[in-house]
Amino acid sequence: MKKRGRGYQTKEQQHFDRLTETAGEIWWGSTTEAGIKRLRKRAYLIAQKLAHFKDPVVLELGCGTGAFSKFILEELPLLRLTACDISPKAIQAATERYADYKNACFEVADVSSMHYATNTFDAVIGNSVLHHLPIEISLRECFRVLKPGGIIWFSEPNMMNPQIAVEKNIRFIGRMLQNTEDETAFFRWSLAKTLQEVGFCNVSVQPSDCPASFN
Repeated sequence: MKKRGRGYQTKEQQHFDRLTETAGEIWWGSTTEAGIKRLRKRAYLIAQKLAHFKDPVVLELGCGTGAFSKFILEELPLLRLTACDISPKAIQAATERYADYKNACFEVADVSSMHYATNTFDAVIGNSVLHHLPIEISLRECFRVLKPGGIIWFSEPNMMNPQIAVEKNIRFIGRMLQNTEDETAFFRWSLAKTLQEVGFCNVSVQPSDCPASFN
């Protein structure tokens, strides 16, 4: 998997701060009809997973301006949700947009070194975020903040999808599609291996609602 260069956190923050300021969202695809359908479906799938918990406390990584948080909270209006992102401007936008959800809070955090206490959350979730991060470090942080018996659920780009392979490997095309310099995509078998090495069990990495997604 791709190694992040020095200062990747600053570059990621600046990229998503800029998108928030200029476009109001951190990714154009979350506002399209197809994008909204994907987010709704993923939120529904997460709600089904969380049904196993009586009153789950959930951490969402890379929430941006709350495009995915919106549908999670619509599925589970009383969910105790903490959502974090490296972009202060995106977090400010999300906080303002979802102020009516008193059970949800939005915070600035670096996923590779989170300030949350060990064994805090029943679930850690995210939509298209892990491919922006140093994967092993970030997954170890997810493992640390989870309670025993907790779960993770992520949807990520699949390098076996030809479109994804092109945009992640031909950088000028990626820039046209709002990709950051350091982001990548995953092969399902190597991602599953990393999850197991970190300590997760009952690992399932599989194509989902489109060839570009893993859960």
